[in-house]
Amino acid sequence: MTQVTLPNAARDRLLDRFGPVAAAWIDDFGPLVGELCQKWTLEPRAVHAGGTGAVVECVSAAGGTRYALKLSPDSTVTQQEAAALAYWTDAATVVDLVDTDATCGAILLEWVPEPAELTADASGIADVAGLIGDLYLPRGALPAEVPPARERVEFVFELWDRRRRTLRDSPIDEAVWRRCRETALEMANEGDSLLHGDLHPGNMLRTGNGSQIVAIDPRPCIGDPAMDLADLAMTRADSESAIRRRCRQLAELADPIDADRLWRWCCNFAPIMAVSPVRRAARSADLTLIRALANTR
Repeated sequence: MTQVTLPNAARDRLLDRFGPVAAAWIDDFGPLVGELCQKWTLEPRAVHAGGTGAVVECVSAAGGTRYALKLSPDSTVTQQEAAALAYWTDAATVVDLVDTDATCGAILLEWVPEPAELTADASGIADVAGLIGDLYLPRGALPAEVPPARERVEFVFELWDRRRRTLRDSPIDEAVWRRCRETALEMANEGDSLLHGDLHPGNMLRTGNGSQIVAIDPRPCIGDPAMDLADLAMTRADSESAIRRRCRQLAELADPIDADRLWRWCCNFAPIMAVSPVRRAARSADLTLIRALANTR
């Protein structure tokens, strides 16, 4: 069986995300993949880095069917993803779950053929109408393993605050950061839908034939669907009016999304969005708009 290793860039990313506790998991990555591939009769091929772990492209030893073997140093991540995907099992717009291994913190997924990321602008909203309309349909009892949105919001603000504090100059004042965080936590107490939790253009793939959009990599939580759509409303928008227009467009796609609440989510998530362009030295115009959103009351 082919021995796979975790790329250096992926190692650095996981250590940044999880800290030193991920080091042992990183060292054991190759043998762990080998154990799982033996269990599921797969042959590992390429390794793709992710924010919370890694995805190993595999093929079945029997028929050559391709699968995505997903692993994370934090088994809670894969357990919660598996629970959400099981809830969405009849949703054609979400990647299919094939099997799980809770002990190893791994899930086996269908392979999305010839995937292409969506364009991160307003022109892509029409493309995701079917996905958004399908994602928030009630499908019975919500998965007990999935946490409330407040827990997800708290985690995201803590993660990006840690990253913010490593910058020479913070793009957001401490008082603004604290106010937006507190307001977002308060808003997160409302809503009872299963959310994707990380719904940005990179996690929505167009399949090889171009006829379908599929959501991948959920970090699920239970809450307000408007919270899920803030990234789509803000990414590459060039003005506040453009973001407000996207909020209205997205709110028309599914019930119970509210355009005004989506706008408020954008404003309160803006401090997090301000850290990312500074880390990657993006255009100052992007930061000016995001700062203005963060200062909106």
